Amino acid sequence: MKKIIVMITLGLISAGYAISQTSVWKISKGNKEIYLGGSVHLLRPSDFPLPKEFDVAFAKAGTLVLEADVKSPEIISKITSASILPEGQTLKSVLTEKQYQAIYDAATDAGLPFSYIEKMKPGMAIMTLSSAKMSKTNNLTAGGVDIYYYEKASNKNKNVEFLESIDFQIDMICNLPFDIDEFLTYSLNDLEKLDYEDVFSKLIDEWRQGKATAEAEIQEMKQKYSSVYKAMFSDRNYKWLPKIKKYIEDDNIEFIIVGSAHLWGDDGLLNLLKKEGYKIGQLRIKN
Repeated sequence: MKKIIVMITLGLISAGYAISQTSVWKISKGNKEIYLGGSVHLLRPSDFPLPKEFDVAFAKAGTLVLEADVKSPEIISKITSASILPEGQTLKSVLTEKQYQAIYDAATDAGLPFSYIEKMKPGMAIMTLSSAKMSKTNNLTAGGVDIYYYEKASNKNKNVEFLESIDFQIDMICNLPFDIDEFLTYSLNDLEKLDYEDVFSKLIDEWRQGKATAEAEIQEMKQKYSSVYKAMFSDRNYKWLPKIKKYIEDDNIEFIIVGSAHLWGDDGLLNLLKKEGYKIGQLRIKN
């Protein structure tokens, strides 16, 4: 359980499949194919260059497909509007005293003025705290894999499409389509004691090697925090599956990049695609 929060924020939970040699997979049926990559949503400048399999898949693809339009010019205004509690409410008025104190202490530890989040909805406050604490200890100033290739696609005039809307993602975090107490307990349980620097470095190393990690943690989340797991992972995977199948069946090659958490486990995209009869293979580029 110790690593879950940092992995959720990074999109790095991976479990229940097999140890791989890369974070990019070739999905095919007959002569139709796409590439599916696992993303880290926050990176340090020192994490570049990215694994070369990503560049190979990007070069082969005519279209880049991301979870959502994270560079939309409206994203800041949408987040600001959706993340604020109704007039007259604060975190103190909508949370229990124990939950409120935990968030307050976490903000202090992260060096984040509490006034910055005190009027935010609980879900957005927790995600803001997690990002702030990781950024404080890890110099996470370089964006992530998805941002990197989004900008690269824009520079090359490559087509970019999305699996879901940014409005959906904002609504999921701000309005919590799952049990609020479960989400807060789940999120705050280890926030105070997490050693983000050690956890982050280990996770990045494992991601670069394409290793499946944290099986116990994701299984624990699925069992103990089922509504959170369902809303954040499995429901979205099943909604994306028909879209991904259409990409495989068209005449183009797409490179789909999603948070690595979405690839693994019984409800992960790799397993779902395998069950649909697609051939799953790791993209391996020899040194």
